[in-house]
Amino acid sequence: MNEASPPPAAPDASTAQPDAAAAPRRGWRRAALTLVAVALALAMAYAVLETRREAKLQQQLAETRAREAAQATASAQLAAQQAQEAHKRLAELEQAAAEAGAREASAAPGRDDALLLEVERLVMLAMQDLQLTRQPATALAALELADARLAAASAPRWVALRRALARDIERLRTVPAVDTTGIALKLDQLIAGADVWPLANAPAAPPQAPPPSPKAAPRALAKKTEAAPEPAPPPPPGPWQRARAWLAEEFGELVRINEVATPEALLLNSEQGRLVRQQLKLRLLGARIALLARSDKLFHSDIDSAQTLLALYFDGRHAAVANAAATLRQLNTAMLALEVPALADSHAAVRAARARQP
Repeated sequence: MNEASPPPAAPDASTAQPDAAAAPRRGWRRAALTLVAVALALAMAYAVLETRREAKLQQQLAETRAREAAQATASAQLAAQQAQEAHKRLAELEQAAAEAGAREASAAPGRDDALLLEVERLVMLAMQDLQLTRQPATALAALELADARLAAASAPRWVALRRALARDIERLRTVPAVDTTGIALKLDQLIAGADVWPLANAPAAPPQAPPPSPKAAPRALAKKTEAAPEPAPPPPPGPWQRARAWLAEEFGELVRINEVATPEALLLNSEQGRLVRQQLKLRLLGARIALLARSDKLFHSDIDSAQTLLALYFDGRHAAVANAAATLRQLNTAMLALEVPALADSHAAVRAARARQP
């Protein structure tokens, strides 16, 4: 008779508990491995993208360099072509100059004609410079150079021409020269000082007591020691005297009396004072421009306007303002439009010498 098989043994409780504890650990390990794999995949994808991007940038850089090299080659070829054309033109000009020189040598005037032509050009240069600048320096130098050329020739036929040049040279030497540079420097100093000069409505500084003389202190001390005994102290001040002294000490600096000669200056606020300074600077700049343009009328008009602004709105008792007013008065006496000779004698003498030439 077969024996009954024993029932299957039940799982041990101690073995089931470790398996249940190891299951979460395996899940965490799988998740970590999955994250690592995803990170590796992303890193590989990023590396591939960076490699492609760098390759694309290298390709674009190579194309740019190729275009630049092509442009440089084209520019070099164009420059070489232009240089060749310039050499050709230079050779043509040299040949034309040589031909012109040969023609002038064959048909050139005589030595006297060349000298007279040079003197005539110098006289015309002096006349034009006098008309434009109204300054005798350049014209005087031109006439002296012309006279030196004639003196070097030492020919009797130029005596009348040299006499006319000498008369015009003497006339030019008597013309006073205008110190344009000095006037411009003075105007620049006035423009720079317009921002710091005190206005007439500016509050006056409180007067400071003069310091005692070093010699007066010993004398006062000696007098004090030699004086009679001190009198009895005065009685203490009353309430009204103490209140009056306190009011004078607290509010005495708030009220000041300042004498203003022009009532227009009292109506200026800070913004209007800035505009007055700008207006004064504009007038001085206009005078400087008129000086460079040799416009006597505009120069004196701007100086007069600057003097008016300075007298109306600035404190004339200030030393800098007084010096500026004196400078403006001096500049207003300067004459820019000087009477200069017309060099008619020299011009007429050159024409007469030209007419006597064969």
